[in-house]
Amino acid sequence: TCYWIDVSIVFDRWATRTSWNVRRINDVGDNIVVKTYDGTWDDRFMLRKESMCLEEGQYQFSIYVSWGGGLGGDGHYNVTSYGQLIVEGAEFRGSETTIFSLPFSPAPSTMPSISYKPSSSANPSVRPSSSSTPTRTTAPTYRSLVPTFSPTDSPEKVEEAG
Repeated sequence: TCYWIDVSIVFDRWATRTSWNVRRINDVGDNIVVKTYDGTWDDRFMLRKESMCLEEGQYQFSIYVSWGGGLGGDGHYNVTSYGQLIVEGAEFRGSETTIFSLPFSPAPSTMPSISYKPSSSANPSVRPSSSSTPTRTTAPTYRSLVPTFSPTDSPEKVEEAG
């Protein structure tokens, strides 16, 4: 069994200064290079996507720039596994390294989930759905106690007594 990862990089104008690699981490410590790539002149301002199928285990993704602060301008990179983000970045000094395991299991989110499925309950739950597909719950409706005016409403003229 192997697990797919995708390395996607949008290079800046200095693509020849950028390189990356994926290494398999083993117990012996002589981490084996699985894939390496050095940016070329033709990669400038282009998206390059490399897909690879890797065995279960621990891996290390490293990206390097020989000069400057990472991928400038609109340059950026990300590594995903089956659409799940492993790492992303753009600005860094010299190099950036991330260690991950396959099969990849993202860390639980601390952000509240958004639900798109209407609730059949009169009192929708505040708890996030455990479903992997987005669902939406309806929010309670509140009546405003503040009068509202439409743009066609005109203020009344008040005449001063005197």
